[in-house]
Amino acid sequence: MSDRQWVQDIRHEQTILSLPFGLGYTIDITQTLTALAAAGMPARVEAFDRLRFDDGRTAFLANPDPTTTVGDGDGAKGRSDDVILLPGGSEGGVLSLVRRYPDLVVVNGKRGRVWADGRQVHGTSMQREATPGWRSVFAIARSIVMHGGGAHSIADRTGIPFGEVRAAMPALGSHVFHTPIGWEARDRPALDDWTLAAYPGYGGIRTCWRRDDTIDEQADQLIGLGGVISDRWAAQQSGVLVAPNRLTAFFADHPDMQALGYEPASADHATVKVIIPQDTTILTSAEGCCTDDFITAHVLYEDSWVAANTDAANGLRQLLHFRSDLAHDLRWHPGSG
Repeated sequence: MSDRQWVQDIRHEQTILSLPFGLGYTIDITQTLTALAAAGMPARVEAFDRLRFDDGRTAFLANPDPTTTVGDGDGAKGRSDDVILLPGGSEGGVLSLVRRYPDLVVVNGKRGRVWADGRQVHGTSMQREATPGWRSVFAIARSIVMHGGGAHSIADRTGIPFGEVRAAMPALGSHVFHTPIGWEARDRPALDDWTLAAYPGYGGIRTCWRRDDTIDEQADQLIGLGGVISDRWAAQQSGVLVAPNRLTAFFADHPDMQALGYEPASADHATVKVIIPQDTTILTSAEGCCTDDFITAHVLYEDSWVAANTDAANGLRQLLHFRSDLAHDLRWHPGSG
């Protein structure tokens, strides 16, 4: 299997932000939606942390991290949603909660269990303790290492308001410096690698789907609907040799996949994964139909225990090193090209 050590080194040595180590996960709520439908509570994805039931009620997705224990503070107060939905969590922790708060809905999708109205009726917004503005910091780092530029140009390129760009810049500290033509990375390969390895993940909600026609046809259709494409198909568009047999499509609003001829699938058998990202900079900073190669490398690396994906992620890493160096040379020596 290809080398993964560069990621581990950055995870253990990163000093730029007080963030959790990167290469996080996105919650797959296919089983949650299936369990809710089986319990007579069909729902659809409305936003990265919202579902809407067919009866009109909205549900806030609280504490989707399956490794944590649900506590009293997980969304029980200070909200306007009709339902708090806890997909997963420790069953021992949620049983007392559903009795005390009847408007909690708890789903164990893996086991097909649903609790509602204070009882069992049938048998994830990311929790980040990260530096505020982490999404902006990573979008800014991606922009600087590849394009340089002043705060206004970074704001235009990333879709982040100018004031937020200025507020987030100190988090990058000495890893960037200001020049007469804008911000530059002090060490481009190092910032490239940090941006890849320390990124905590785009968060949000993932659903998985399958349709038995060509991946190119599926990609074209989803792009036409406003999707921003990543995964193996996007990696091949960048020239990385990997089978383009899988798509990840980022959307601001979830499309009606069943109306498009798709059927729900497991993560391993899906041809398309639809993600409503918590990190919306993925949508605003996309160039063309695909996310930038940083995000595609992250998508591949999340599944990089498959050797081909590790190879593709490393291939994108090398490509990003080359492109950042080339772009830097053209910025400072425009006549050399």
